[in-house]
Amino acid sequence: MTRFILLAGALCLSGFLYGQTKFGFTAGVNYNKPAYKMSGDSLTNPKDISSFGGHGGFYSYVNLAGKSMMFGLQSELLVSSRSHNTSTKDSSSVNENIQFARESYAFQQMIYLDMPIHFRYNLILQKGRFGDANMLSFLLGPQASFALGKSYEVEHTSVTYLHDQPTILRENSNKATFNYKPLEVGLSVGVQLELQAGFRTGFRYYRSFMNLADHESLKINNQMMMLYIGYNFATIKPKRR
Repeated sequence: MTRFILLAGALCLSGFLYGQTKFGFTAGVNYNKPAYKMSGDSLTNPKDISSFGGHGGFYSYVNLAGKSMMFGLQSELLVSSRSHNTSTKDSSSVNENIQFARESYAFQQMIYLDMPIHFRYNLILQKGRFGDANMLSFLLGPQASFALGKSYEVEHTSVTYLHDQPTILRENSNKATFNYKPLEVGLSVGVQLELQAGFRTGFRYYRSFMNLADHESLKINNQMMMLYIGYNFATIKPKRR
């Protein structure tokens, strides 16, 4: 992780010294649908996992290709919410007179500090109403995320049928049965449109490489789609000698 941060700093510094540098803010929505695998009790295997969240923060971009502007490096510092719902249902029977059914609904939310670093390949679009330096960019790069907070809420409903007479028991809890790891590393890929006027919009897909859950029988890998807008509030051009 230390090497990751040092490499990002070195690339940004080189771009700042020799290429055009842009700074801006960005915000958008997240749709998270983790890859979820549980070994053991089939009751805990969710049937539906997905939820919306949001993100916002700042970014910088440095041009690494001189006047051609084909290549660049975009780094970001974001506060991001990655939440997901899990819905499970199971039933069993002892005999024809005794049956059990159980439903569980859980909402899990993680707040992260995201640090993506994207290498950008830029296509300069033809002159239009928004200027003659509009860019269509393709992004690819690693992302490190540090957990800032978490919340967990779950409701269990158990039903016991004895001679067709149901007994219902509901239980609410805000304590997870497993811990989340504080660090997540993954890969991000996307496409982005940036106008000469400074506005930008884009779409990205992110997939974590690491298991989010600190539990031997549970595996969660975040899979997130991000839709965002942004604006360049400052541009620094290097002095020509």
